[in-house]
Amino acid sequence: MSKSKFFALLSATICTTALSADGGGEDLLVPQEVRLSHPEEAAAAEPSSIAQLAPEATQAPAKTTAPERAVSPFTGKVKGKKVRLRLKADMDSHVIRELEKNELLSVVAEKGDFWAVQAPADMKAYVFRSFILDHVVEGNRVNVRLQPSTEAPVISHLNMGEKVQDTVCAANNKWLEIGVPAQTHFYVAKEYIENVGGPEVKAQIDKRRTSVEQLLDAAILLGKAELRKSYDEMDIDRVSHSYKTIINDYTDFPEHVEKAKEQLASMQEAYVQKRLSHKSGSSSHSQEEKKHEAVAQADLKQITDRMKMWEPVEEAMFLSWAHLNEEKTLDEFYEEQKLAAVPITGIIEAYIHPVKNKPGDFIIRDKDLPVAYVYSTKINLQSLVGKKVTLLGSPRANNNFAFPAYFVLGVE
Repeated sequence: MSKSKFFALLSATICTTALSADGGGEDLLVPQEVRLSHPEEAAAAEPSSIAQLAPEATQAPAKTTAPERAVSPFTGKVKGKKVRLRLKADMDSHVIRELEKNELLSVVAEKGDFWAVQAPADMKAYVFRSFILDHVVEGNRVNVRLQPSTEAPVISHLNMGEKVQDTVCAANNKWLEIGVPAQTHFYVAKEYIENVGGPEVKAQIDKRRTSVEQLLDAAILLGKAELRKSYDEMDIDRVSHSYKTIINDYTDFPEHVEKAKEQLASMQEAYVQKRLSHKSGSSSHSQEEKKHEAVAQADLKQITDRMKMWEPVEEAMFLSWAHLNEEKTLDEFYEEQKLAAVPITGIIEAYIHPVKNKPGDFIIRDKDLPVAYVYSTKINLQSLVGKKVTLLGSPRANNNFAFPAYFVLGVE
């Protein structure tokens, strides 16, 4: 071969690139000896690298598809059973999950015969841990994957400086679990989606779903608390009212209604057994009440793991106070706290939602409305769940939550 032909071929080769797997950009083909050390690092390589000759460059170009077009966002309802949510607008594309009938999706664009939708709210994504430092992305075009594995499909990319909320993946601590990036779209065939209104429809239904889930959780906790009481102290009507509210007012959530019916029937059966036991032996029942009271008092003083989690917070407050009050003890600190304490009256419920910086482990409700968050390292509040109590609370930071927060010093 002549030198001129050789350099012409070399020049053409340098300009050659191959389409990436998602058809959304170019992946430069770099020989194995110059690849970065970790498989994920290839995704972060800057596109300024010169492409090299590789067998893939000689393949036929990928087939073109219709461009994605923005549409006026709307709420789409799934019309069939096990409808497939796909990674791309292609019937051969990877299936993300199967959608249930009547499930709602946020539709934001269209691509050919497919609607582009936002990721379901409960969906998680994964990023290799070395690319995130203090919740900030360190790299460009870092792969976001469907599972914590380099073999899993890439569903999006992150770029240098982007902030993410992440937790270490329980299944593989080399990966971080994050929410699916907002710009990520998945695809559903148009024939399986019905337009049921604007984007506010899904937002409203999601809000109702959260409400019914919280109401059901609270009813279950209250039911358990009532069944721990003596027969004379039980207020079964209050718990029954919560379950009946779900059954009558949330018929659009049949799975929650069914669970409420099951829980109500179980609680009523347990209540009947307690009543029969109460009638069969009042004297022995009286002894049981005394025993229950003694156990309740012991429970108040029991130290739990949940209480221990707040010890560093209280220790920091004491140390700050002690800096200005030399040679004073922790007991003196809490005695001074009592001077600013206020009574908080209501029914205590566990605050079980996994949110960051929550200002307490429990919520006080008065007439079914939340009035305060509370926690304690002195009083076992778990033993008071479901009861109407008056707590003595010292104000604490509420971390910008909706209601004030208190440290519980005692029970009146």
